[in-house]
Amino acid sequence: MTETMTLDGIIEDLQAIEPQLLQFEKKYKLLSSYFYRLYETGKLECEEEFQEWAALYEAKQHRETLFHKHLAEALSTMPLSKPVEVGEFT
Repeated sequence: MTETMTLDGIIEDLQAIEPQLLQFEKKYKLLSSYFYRLYETGKLECEEEFQEWAALYEAKQHRETLFHKHLAEALSTMPLSKPVEVGEFT
């Protein structure tokens, strides 16, 4: 996907990715963030399933980065009782 995704598109992608990551986490009893560290450091055997898991995790990370770029837009729809700065979420 491109950097010009809409906020709705980003959220939809994240919601679609999460159940897929959860399947891997349940199967291997390991959170994706821990798996990815092992994968990135070459501590796992090269298996096609691990490549798929890593690609999903990378997609999630990318969408979260895009979401952060749209955070001001997301916050503008919230009924806030006090002003919020985007920098509070870094």
